[in-house]
Formats: sequence, structure tokens, C-alpha cells
Amino acid sequence: MPTDPLKERISRRLSSVLPVLEWLPRYDASWLRLDVIAGITVAASVIPEGLAYASLANLPPETGLYAGLMAVVAYLLFGTSRQLIVGPTSALAILLASSVGAVASGATASYASLVIVTTLLVGVIAVIAWAFRLGFLVHFISDSVLTGFSAGAALYIMSTQLGKLFGIEGGAGPFYERLWYVGTRLGEANPETLAVGVAGIALLVLGERYLPRFPNALVVVVLSIVLVSVTNLQARGVAVVGSIPSGLPALTVPAIPNVSTLGSLVPVAAALFLLSYVEGIGVVETFARRHGDDPDANQELLADGVANLAAGVGGGFVVGGSMSRSALNDAVGGKTQLTNAVVALVLVAVLLFLTGVFTSLPETILAAVVIVAVTGLIDVPALRELYHVSKSEFAVAMAALLGVLTVGMLWGVFVGVGLSLLVVIARVSSPTTHELGRIDGTDHFVALDLYPAATTSPDVFVYRVEAELFYANAETVRTDLLDRLGSRDAEVELVVFDLTSSPSVDFGAAQMLETLQQNLDARGTDLRFAGADAEVVQLFETTGLAARVGGVSSEESVDGVIDRWRAERSS
Repeated sequence: MPTDPLKERISRRLSSVLPVLEWLPRYDASWLRLDVIAGITVAASVIPEGLAYASLANLPPETGLYAGLMAVVAYLLFGTSRQLIVGPTSALAILLASSVGAVASGATASYASLVIVTTLLVGVIAVIAWAFRLGFLVHFISDSVLTGFSAGAALYIMSTQLGKLFGIEGGAGPFYERLWYVGTRLGEANPETLAVGVAGIALLVLGERYLPRFPNALVVVVLSIVLVSVTNLQARGVAVVGSIPSGLPALTVPAIPNVSTLGSLVPVAAALFLLSYVEGIGVVETFARRHGDDPDANQELLADGVANLAAGVGGGFVVGGSMSRSALNDAVGGKTQLTNAVVALVLVAVLLFLTGVFTSLPETILAAVVIVAVTGLIDVPALRELYHVSKSEFAVAMAALLGVLTVGMLWGVFVGVGLSLLVVIARVSSPTTHELGRIDGTDHFVALDLYPAATTSPDVFVYRVEAELFYANAETVRTDLLDRLGSRDAEVELVVFDLTSSPSVDFGAAQMLETLQQNLDARGTDLRFAGADAEVVQLFETTGLAARVGGVSSEESVDGVIDRWRAERSS
């Protein structure tokens, strides 16, 4: 029976927006057991981390569970990765607290209301980025910048938890200020609070080392609750979370703040969006390479946007991809996005029936959970490798790290992005170039600096740029070529510009090549082009450059160009 083309197009479009419509009908029932086990295990990690990151964001503990619940439901429908778990993260929580807190201090709206507005703005920005297919932009943020930023974020986050860990009241401001505040008040530390927190850290560290697949954080949380319940630690100054309201999140839309406040929140939301998406797509690509999957960067923008919109209307806060929870999901054998549904069901059960259990949870244990969780953000082997492999990349990483510690998380994000763009600009404006030589007995030309045995002709100079040619690197390339030509002992009669590694040439670069042709012509040297793409040939013909250099043929080899030139000279 013939199918309806319109229905097919609608079905394909819906499947592209809602991947669940594509993978769920093909779900293998044999995967269900693994997905259920993975979902329960991941939920055991989501619960204590959700409570801890809500505290980190200066929000009521239940908001962390709300955010986690709404995020996994959204990702179930819109996500493409079989491993990614979306929810609250430490870096997003602290960036949210420090940035929105600064705006709230001068605004009439409450902090909690501004958090929801900011979370919704993050979702809107992500959806707009998806609509314009801007997923490729994340690749402009270099790994070295992310390594330095992550390490700086981890140290910054740890500094915010020292007060809770030691039981010292107060302490705010930049990283160094917090350290000084706690360091000068160690005599005021509560011994019982510190003992419980340090014990929690020790158990978490030992659990991660010897039982990496075990819900260590949940076990530590439960043990601390039991300890407080059977002792008088609370009376001795050990602060606890207190009452957590039960029930599912009520869907709410916050009042829109005034234009001035909204304008102050936009750059905050932009930074949070960048961090949220970078966290998520980094996890997606990591596991895609491991399992041979093909991630869709643009669809992940939509998934990230919808997850944040859902978290916002559900009374939560900004969410992103979690490497630790995703790694746990993969380690215990999660097969599909259905893991998210199991996590959601567990969170629903906790919110409906078990919130009272967490009333006696010590805040110092939440600090311990955060501190141990963020240590994974400090990738010492990667920093050591950067130092040995590339001092410049290491300097970029350190600049991103210090940017977070000196100017805070918000501007630290922008420092990282700015450094990434500067690195890209520096690389494309000063591309790698080579003089080429022929491999004896063949018609292949290779870089002389890589293959010194290759031979050259005294009257011919062959040159290649390992990058696209455009206005930003055009003058650098012209100067480099002329300098190399000037260092040749013999008089060069022909310059062959091999465009094999330069598939595109913009108008600015074409103008540079016209100038180069004039420079060479004044010296009695011909200029020819090899390996040009069809579009480049068309550009040269339109500008008249092709005629001035004796014609340019699409994909003509270096050897062919030289033979044609010699034939013209001899005729």
C-alpha cells in the first residue's frame, strides 16, 4: 500500500526533533534489565548530589531534586546520547549563585525568582542556537582552555564549601578572600562539624577508589542521617538541612523582572548556556567515540534548551550534562535513554514519600559530597601533558584557571571563550607553510622540512599552505612566500602555489594573490596554481587572476602545472 509523502515528511521531522520516536519503537526488550539497574544506580547518585548542588546554588534542597527530575524527563524525549545524564552540576550551581546573587542584591525581585528567570533564559538561548544550527561553535573552545577552566572551577567551588565543612559562619567574595576568611578563623571551627565532614570525605574517597560502581554518596548521606538521629550532634552545633517539603514540583512561570534586571541576567544566562552546553556535548562526544556512535551537536542544543526550560518551570535551576553520572550510567551497563525514565521514577518516589528522611542530613556532608565530586574536574595528568607538549597551551590553561580564581566564575567563562577564540585566530592567521620537493622517480610533491630527501629544481619553487586562505592570513602568507623565495640561491623562474590544502579562498585572499602575482612579475617570475577546487577556479576567473597566470585548471597537479609551463616556454 503506497505511503503518504506528507505523512512521511511529518514523521521524519518529528523524529528529528524527538529522537525518542525513532529509538523507542526499536527498543530491544533484553535491554530493559540493564536500563533499570543503571537508572536506579544513577538515581542513587542524583539524590545526594541534587541536594548538595542546591545548597551550592543557595537554594532550598528540594530544588535540586526538581531540577534533576525535569531534566531527565526532557532528555528522555529530546536527547540523542545513550549515556548522558542531565541535571544539576557543581560548576553551574556555583556560577548561578555568584552571578545571579550579584544581580539580586540590586533588584526588587527575589533571588529564587531570578534564578528561575535565568534558567528559562538559558533554555531560550539554547533553543535559538539550535534553530540557527550553531552547534559547531562549541568546537572553537579548545581543550586546553576547558582543562584550565575546569580546574579553576573546582578550586573555586571547594573554597565555597570550606565554611560548611569547618562549621564557620560567614565568608563570601572572591576565591582568595574566602581562603583568607576561613584561614584566619580556624579557631572558630566546630570540632564535631569538621569531624563529620572529614569522615564523609574519607568514606567518599575510599568508596570511589574501591567501589566505583557503588552508590557511595547515598550511603554516606544515609549513614550521616542515622548518626545525627541517634546522637546529640545537632545540639552541639552540627547544622542540618532541615525540613524538605514533599510532593512533585508545581509548574510555575515567574514574573518577568524589569528591563534593567533582565538585561543584567542576559550575559549571566549566556555564560551559563555556554558552560551547560560545553559540559553536555563534551560528555556526549566522549562516549560517542567510545561506542562508535554519531552524536548530533545541534540536536543536543535543543535537548539542553528543553531541559533548562523544564527545570525552570519546574522550580529548579540550571542543568547540564554530568560526566560523573554519565560515566556511572555507562559503567553499570545502561543501554538507552530509557535510563532517564527510571531515574525520573525514583525521584518521583523520593519527592512523594521520602523527603522527611533527609531532614537530619548534616550540611557538612553536603559540603563533603561537593568537594569530592569536583576533584574530578582537576585533571592533573592533562595539565602535566600540556606543560610537556606545548608551553603555550599550558599558559592558556593556566590563564583560564587564574581567570576563574581572580575574576570569578562568570567572567572566568568569558575569559575561557575569549582565549579559545584568540588561539583560533592566532593559528589561522599564522598557518603552517611548506616548500615542496619531488620524491625521486615519482610525480608526488611533499614538504621538504618533513622529507629532506625530496628534490627541488633550481628554477621552480613549489609552495603550500596548510589552511584555507582568507583575509586574516593572506598578508602573512604573501610575506612568508616572498621571504622563502628570497632565501633561494638560484634565480627562480616559476612559483607553483599548491592549493591542495586550501580548499577555499575568499575575496581578500584573492586580492593578495593578485598582488603576489604583480610582485613576482616585477621580478621576472611566473606564478601558477595547482590543486585548486572548482569554486576557487571560478573565483580566479571572475577576478581575472586566472587569465593573468596563464589559466587555472581544476585539481591540476603540481607536476602537470610544471610540465605545462615548460611546454609553453619551449614553444
